[in-house]
Parts: sequence; C-alpha cells; structure tokens
Amino acid sequence: MNIYIDGLFYKGSGIGRYYESLTKEFAKKGIKIYTCVPNNLRNDFEKDFSNIPNIEPIFVYYEKFSLKGFFKQSEILKKFEKELTLFFYPHVNLPYYIPKNVVITIHDLRPLTKFWDRNEIKRKIFIFYLKRALKHSTKIIAVSNTVAKELKQNFKGTDKKIEIICEFIDDKFINQNQSRHRIFDYHYILFIGNKRKHKNLSLLIKAFAIIKEKIPHYLVIVGDKEKERDEVDILIEKLNIQERVIQFIKPSDEVIISLYKFADLFVFPSLFEGFGLPPLEAVSLGCPVVISDIPILREIFGESGFYFNPYSEEDLAKAILKVISNEEFKIGLLEKQKERLKMFDKNKIIEQYISLFERIIR
Repeated sequence: MNIYIDGLFYKGSGIGRYYESLTKEFAKKGIKIYTCVPNNLRNDFEKDFSNIPNIEPIFVYYEKFSLKGFFKQSEILKKFEKELTLFFYPHVNLPYYIPKNVVITIHDLRPLTKFWDRNEIKRKIFIFYLKRALKHSTKIIAVSNTVAKELKQNFKGTDKKIEIICEFIDDKFINQNQSRHRIFDYHYILFIGNKRKHKNLSLLIKAFAIIKEKIPHYLVIVGDKEKERDEVDILIEKLNIQERVIQFIKPSDEVIISLYKFADLFVFPSLFEGFGLPPLEAVSLGCPVVISDIPILREIFGESGFYFNPYSEEDLAKAILKVISNEEFKIGLLEKQKERLKMFDKNKIIEQYISLFERIIR
C-alpha cells in the first residue's frame, strides 16, 4: 500500500503528535508513505524519523492553511495521484485540487462553540476548510463518539462517511519503568495543556489557592506561553500563590515524562475536548488523574474516572484533597484507571486504520 499523509501539522501541538505517531506506526507496518513537511522542520524530521523505513519526505516552502500551500500542494498531489492509493489528512486542510480516496480526521469542532477564543477570521477559515473536507472526503475519522455525534448534529449527510477511531498513547509514554531523573524533590500536582479558554486552567489555580495551606504540594503548570506575563501569571499573583507555582514553557518530552512519572496527581479541568490524551498519558506513567465531568471524559474513563464539576473550584479542591490525603483511595483509583487503558491499545487502533484504508482502496 502506497499512501500520502499530509505533514504540514508536524510539530504542531496535539495534531502534530497525532501525525507523527500514526506515520511511524504505518511505516512500521510496511506501508510506503509520502509526506509533505515544512522545510524549516527538516532537521527535526530527519532526526525523529531517522530509523523509520518506508517514508519519503517532501520538504516544502509553505505552512499549513497558507494561501501558497492551498495551490502549491495541488501540484504535488497531481504528480503522485497515479502512484498512490490513498491520501490521508490528519486535519481538514485539503488543498485546491482534491484527489480520489481522501480520508480526513476531525479532532473537535471547537470553532463552532462558545469555547472558541481566537479571532473571527480564523474561525471562518476553519469552517471553510471543514465544509470542503466533509464534502469531498471519502471517509471521515472522528476520534471519539462525542465528536461523531457533534458532526452528525451539525452537518447532515456525514453519518455514512464517519468512522470512529480513538487516539492512542505514544510509545514514549508507555512502560517507563526504568529510573528517571526527578526534576525536584517536593510533592506536586500537575497540569499539562495549553492556556486556551476551554482548558479551564484558572479553575485549577483557584482550587489550589483554596487548599494550599492544607497540603505541602506545589502546582506545576506545563504549556505554551504567548507573552511574557499572561492571564495565568496575573491570576497567580492576585491569589498570592506564586511561591507555590512552577511553570514549564515548552519542555522536552523527557521532562514531560519525568513530570508525569513523579507527580502525586494529574488534574484535567477542561470544559471542552475532542478526545483528551494527557490524562491517559499520566495514568500510563503511574499518576492518578481527576477529571472534569464532561461527556468526552465520561466516554474515555467511564467508571474509572474521578470527576469534579468543572465550574466549581470548591468541588475540584475537595477532589484533590480526597486523592492526595487518602493513600488507599489513590492506589485504588490508579489501578482502575490503568485497567481502562486497555481500551486504547495501540496495535488494535492501528489495525482499525489499516482495515479502513484497505476497504477504501479495494
């Protein structure tokens, strides 16, 4: 099987990880892959994929969602259309020319919700690409039942195209039993994610301020930072907890793995997600999680989840205290959550993708 995978989101947050993980796993299964990657990421790509066979990168001088790329990529696809059996897009950014056998992935529909916190132009651009992709794709992969339901509600005629295939945990977050360097000696509660509105980080900061005198823990926040002093910094200073908060800006995967591994608790306070890998990564590395009570996290964790009201800092504060002050409860919670990980077995999920691809090209 020879396929094209769009690589313009390589190194781009969650979708970038999704692209990287799938590309490597498909290649290991013997699938020949052609992929367009921005030239400014050539060194990173060659390092990350140096030991992976069956991958032919095409380094291009345009970025995702660029006007230049919208037309330039069409030339590349036309050139390879006769050689390749399928074209896979990890997002909705289809170019001007759309070949046959196109598969897209929908991770979430946040631009259609009240949780969209970027400008109106970007929202309209997303909707333009989304509608084209839904119309012209052969199959639509939804990463959860929750996303599939939202698609069917918002876009008539998509139900017959939709295939639900969950995300999986990258190998780097699995079976890390070997000794790793602990970054600091004290106890801490961990948050990993961007600082967008829907991630609801402010709730966690307020909850931590409520209980900080009752526990010895620090709050560790991992995520991007768009300016030197942002809303998170302002809130931390307002609550006078800056001496108990540590922030990591774009740390390496090695640092993230260590932070997961030695945290006493991972908190995921999101108001909206299409899937939500960080809590699964945390559990895989031996850290129990408390999660917001929203439909997608109920879908992922089921009865193994320990949920809190994502609009109540008092409820979150109580949940944190219950886990970190009761060792027996903490151990039992982690055991249940580790058992739940079996639902997201990587090999099973990769086979779902390959089976879908084979049905399309048959």
